[in-house]
Amino acid sequence: MTAKKIRLILWFSLILIISLLPFFIHSQQRHPATVLKISDGDTIWVLLNRQKIKLRLIGIDTPEKFSSKKLEREAAECQVSPGYMKNLGQLATAYAKRLLHKGQKVKVVIYGYGYYGRALAMIYLPDGTCYNERIVRDGYACVYERSEELPEEIMEKLLSLEEQARRERRGLWGTHYRVMKCLCE
Repeated sequence: MTAKKIRLILWFSLILIISLLPFFIHSQQRHPATVLKISDGDTIWVLLNRQKIKLRLIGIDTPEKFSSKKLEREAAECQVSPGYMKNLGQLATAYAKRLLHKGQKVKVVIYGYGYYGRALAMIYLPDGTCYNERIVRDGYACVYERSEELPEEIMEKLLSLEEQARRERRGLWGTHYRVMKCLCE
């Protein structure tokens, strides 16, 4: 191999390492935060480093509770009324509010920022439990498989938890199986 090729390989390796560095820094640090508001099952406001930050909880998707094009589309696809779909969203939000409370101290891991500028994050409860995993395990959320920022091993765990919730008919899987199947596929 020529010296020119070696320099080129080293240059591209350096660029790759530098470009991936923020991902590794964000993905390994749990930042202390305080819950400010639970918007719905997969959107939480926190105070982090004295800033209000809107978190889109990465790797999960709960039924919508607000009127939107997404709610209308999902209701049509799943052959239910928008009101029925909103009710599922309200149930997922109620579940979230049982685990998360205004003023609660949590830990947050940010993996990046989404299309709407929301921080894509995992949130950890005071006992160390990962909320993102728990809401899927308990049957109130689907796995959002297009979370490209999420490490593969976390995505695999979420998918396993979703399958377990489906099989054991937990949460919304127990009472609204057909619609959850539609939403999660």
